[in-house]
Amino acid sequence: MMDGAYFTSRKEILDFFNGLLQMNLTKIEQTASGAVACQLMDYMFPGSIPMKRVNWEAKSDFQFIDNYKILQAAFTKQNVQKRIDVDRLIRAKYQDNLEFCQWLKAFFEHASSYSREDYDPVERRMLGKGGKKLDEMFLPRTMSKNLASSSASVASVKHRSTRPPSSGASVASVRSTSSRSNSASVRPSTIKPLRENNAKKSVVPTGSKETKKLQTQNDELTQKNSQLRRKLAETELILENVEKERDFYFEKLRGIEVFLQVHEEKKEERDADALIQKIFKVLYAKIEDDIVVTDDGELLEGIGQGRDELLSDDELLNNSTVSMLSDDPVDRVDENSSHQIQITGSF
Repeated sequence: MMDGAYFTSRKEILDFFNGLLQMNLTKIEQTASGAVACQLMDYMFPGSIPMKRVNWEAKSDFQFIDNYKILQAAFTKQNVQKRIDVDRLIRAKYQDNLEFCQWLKAFFEHASSYSREDYDPVERRMLGKGGKKLDEMFLPRTMSKNLASSSASVASVKHRSTRPPSSGASVASVRSTSSRSNSASVRPSTIKPLRENNAKKSVVPTGSKETKKLQTQNDELTQKNSQLRRKLAETELILENVEKERDFYFEKLRGIEVFLQVHEEKKEERDADALIQKIFKVLYAKIEDDIVVTDDGELLEGIGQGRDELLSDDELLNNSTVSMLSDDPVDRVDENSSHQIQITGSF
């Protein structure tokens, strides 16, 4: 369904972000920090992203990872089954970020069916870290042009102020004659103290070596700290995925245990073949199959999908829109709600 996203060009993606979020992006690599993806989710699902925590001046890997943690939490909150390959995206390579941006654009076109006229992208960005001093690429093109023209005018004013006056030739001649007269009147006794003062100034203090050593140690510790924070963030993401897999396989074992208990209780109505078929269904079931084993040993398949199959695509999009615009944020985030959008699979 979303395979066509691979054919989306770089220009289309940049125009999409610049037009929707009022930015001035010129390269795909500028989206590597994850902040742009966070604001796109904020546009699609109001309240899903805490914009105050989004870092718009992120430069280091661990700062990128913090933004992607916020994005992954929003995906989980909105039941979007997409795993973010953070380790590849934070390297700011063109191809990796292009594929992720292609997926984001296709996801937006599939899941969002309306435009938010009341949404001010620049105002939302100003809530985040570094929002008061946004980079030129995160500002609308009109604002970035105004800033460039104002900086150019300031530079021209400074250049004019440093330009010598029109009567500079006469002033220079007067200064040269006065300087010659002054140099002639200087006594040799005054030259020696000046040389001694210059020699004293050229002596390097002994404390400067210790300062350089401490600065080097500080840089090394800062680099190690950033590496440790990056590893910690990656470990937290891995742990979250492992916990999800643990719960998934535990439910399988629990369902098989219920089958065996019910089979043991039914002494006269035992059916070994039916029991084996149920166990195989549970073992080979995927997350999207929505298979549930009740306490009575009954196997329910496709829970939550029967009602959606009766609805057309337009009705599903309208229902998702109503749930996203609901005044109660708890109703909008409830994972058991049938109005949520589920996107499965990844590139």
